[in-house]
Amino acid sequence: MAKILNETLNADEIMIEGSLQRPAELDLYSDVDMKILLRDNTPINTEVLLESVAAEFAPVLGFEVISHLREDAVRVCLENGMRFDLVFRYPSDKEPVAEDESFSCKIYNVVNQFWFFAAMVLVKLGRKDNLIAAHLSLELCQLLIVIQMLVRDNKKGTAVHRFGDSEIVSAPFNLGNDTADEILAMLLSAAIKMDNELERLNLGYAKKSGVLNSLALHFLKKTNW
Repeated sequence: MAKILNETLNADEIMIEGSLQRPAELDLYSDVDMKILLRDNTPINTEVLLESVAAEFAPVLGFEVISHLREDAVRVCLENGMRFDLVFRYPSDKEPVAEDESFSCKIYNVVNQFWFFAAMVLVKLGRKDNLIAAHLSLELCQLLIVIQMLVRDNKKGTAVHRFGDSEIVSAPFNLGNDTADEILAMLLSAAIKMDNELERLNLGYAKKSGVLNSLALHFLKKTNW
């Protein structure tokens, strides 16, 4: 990863953090934590970075970007289960970048966050943290609804809706989730629903619920598929 960062970024220093500094804490669910100090304030190109990571290791399952004026965090999970938590530090406030407000880009960002959170549910279940796993599963339901809201906004040409159309909401809400098996079932149901939503949109996104099923076997040795 350090090689990729050096080749794709103007990095001044790359530091290993987290459990990699504490080998006794490493397990199947550990990610790679790195802090990258940049030489200038040019914002990182996330797309180029992820393409390089995918070419070196495995296809990207999902990711999220958390942006601040002096820092960007890129959290990514690959289809083989590897996860990276990369924090990029700018010497001062980074240069502004115009956001892509297109429909496809908005969908792209939500979809990638969905699959990243989905992988994190498996990690939390593997570590017996049902509370966080349930919390993230409900986040997946919200992201499914966000997709549906974006579709409605795009169809109507406005984000202002005084009234709805009594829509059928596609999200597997189940607030009774109190065991790992129930949380896993909710996760896999949400994954299938996301695949179905994206198939209807016909934007060229490949189905990923099968990949998630494989990761569940990898992390948990079982699925409810």
